[in-house]
Amino acid sequence: MAEYRFIGSLCGYLCEECHEPLAGVKIRIYRATRQITERASAQPKDTFELITAEDAALKKSALIAEVDADANGKFEFDLGAAQKYAGEAFEIDVYCGTVPHHKATAKAPEPLQFSITTLQPQWRESDKGYVAAWEYCIPARYWCFIRGRFGAWTICGTVKICDTGAALGGVRVFALDRDWLQDDALGSAITDGNGHFRIDYSAADFKKTIFPSVHIELSGGPDVYFRVETLSGTVLLSEPPSRGRSNDRNNRGPCFCVDLCVPKGPSQNPTVLSAFTNLGGYDFTNSGIDTGATGLTSDNRAFFSNVRLNGVLAQLLNGQPLEYMFEVKDITGGGTYTQIVLAQISAVEIGKLETYAPAFPGDPNPVKTKPYIVNGTPGPTVLVPSVTADGWIQVPQQNNVFSAAGNFVANGNMIGLITKSLNTWAAINLAGLSGGQSLSPGQLADDRIYGIRMWVREAGNLGSAIIAGECARVAIDNTLYNNEDHHPYWGGGVVNGELGVYLLDIQELKLAPCTALKSSLTVQFTAAHPNLGTVNVVMTGPGGPYAFTLPAALPGQRFGTATPSGWTIGSLAPCAYLVSLSAQILLTTGDWVPNDLIDQIAFCKM
Repeated sequence: MAEYRFIGSLCGYLCEECHEPLAGVKIRIYRATRQITERASAQPKDTFELITAEDAALKKSALIAEVDADANGKFEFDLGAAQKYAGEAFEIDVYCGTVPHHKATAKAPEPLQFSITTLQPQWRESDKGYVAAWEYCIPARYWCFIRGRFGAWTICGTVKICDTGAALGGVRVFALDRDWLQDDALGSAITDGNGHFRIDYSAADFKKTIFPSVHIELSGGPDVYFRVETLSGTVLLSEPPSRGRSNDRNNRGPCFCVDLCVPKGPSQNPTVLSAFTNLGGYDFTNSGIDTGATGLTSDNRAFFSNVRLNGVLAQLLNGQPLEYMFEVKDITGGGTYTQIVLAQISAVEIGKLETYAPAFPGDPNPVKTKPYIVNGTPGPTVLVPSVTADGWIQVPQQNNVFSAAGNFVANGNMIGLITKSLNTWAAINLAGLSGGQSLSPGQLADDRIYGIRMWVREAGNLGSAIIAGECARVAIDNTLYNNEDHHPYWGGGVVNGELGVYLLDIQELKLAPCTALKSSLTVQFTAAHPNLGTVNVVMTGPGGPYAFTLPAALPGQRFGTATPSGWTIGSLAPCAYLVSLSAQILLTTGDWVPNDLIDQIAFCKM
């Protein structure tokens, strides 16, 4: 018996301009049992028929073969002696366990089977037997009916510019349903290079109400209106909710196609001026930093470590590509402004390169991104802005998300300033200092005050340079403290490189280590830093916690004997106790603050 290869593909129309492959459906072919000549000669659009489960069971004995369609709706049958097939007409059915782009629901939908037609393949002879091909796209009235049975609803559309009719790609379209009590968000999608978009949703998305047990959607489908935005959130079109009540928008079915137009497209190079306004999260233009006096932040902190300088970063100045650089002035040292060079800049991301490049049809993440990192290490996943010979950073100029070059989207960051590079910040030696003692002159550092400003210019045009923001005074302190001797008699020792001073001692243990205390407890402490915050001494143990009263604070330090507050050592039950000192150091990178410094000593009460 000859061998037959039947090759085909199936799709379904959502509307005249939009269709989809029948991905993942099961194609079943049956021996023709009904009016073969009449059905084989009729148009498939006239022979579509939904098959009940009972009918499918009756047809099972006539099944020749079944195969699964691939992601593109394509399928192949190899028929012959094994199937007892000799080239005759057969019925073509489709079995759907689901439909493409169906959103998951709590209850799985019931599978459906439908018959398309009875087909007599037009076989042609080949060296391996006979081959026939057949392609068919199911009309929208049938395919959308099937999608509706699965609760799978979709919107296909285009976005164009009203005046020119030009397709508008790379914008986000939001679809909403006008409802009686609350409008429902149906979903959103990004337009492709031809301005096309598709939004898939489920019936549950437009039947939501604030009353879980009440169904407020009185009509069969949603009443749809739209909003169109750029990817950065600029609104290009905002239809009023009443638009959803219009005759062409209300009670839409499972498939809805629409053409939207916006008055004008987004500007590729909007008029934006660069402005340096922030150190990390502190806006010095809006009282975030005391630029007129102390240079401290609004919560009394000085800056340290690497600080993110940020604000608004534009691509252009006077319509030309923009370059920028920063200068710093040591006000404490009486210096003048000097340029911050690349060696003083830590790696910081200034934005991302976006490229519309879906990896496959229906890719849920079609926009691919790479970070632009100033002073970063370039590689396959990292881009680094160019720096001129005189140290100006060039803002990336890509501005077409659909081109191979992509589109640069700034995040407002400009540089990461390595504040340790601004001074030598000699460490202070605390050798010989114990808990309870005060620091001597010279053992407590002072903040240094700096000015920081940003310059921008047209690329290569020295005469176009202008100041784009200045933080007139900012306090910075990177001083570290060495040789802090933490109770070596009880699990302590000398430590270096501390942000501040935090020493705790128990005088009785210092004189007689590892002895139990009975009648006296003398807790001595020292906490110091030019920006010292809250200092606390507390004891935990049976019946605790136990508080202490501390001596009054002096500028930058607090020290002496911590006195029990409302209790005595004689009132303590015999057991082990833990005394803790915590010192808050008021420093910040602008985005992070250090943890409190903690010192602890345990003792036993007889």
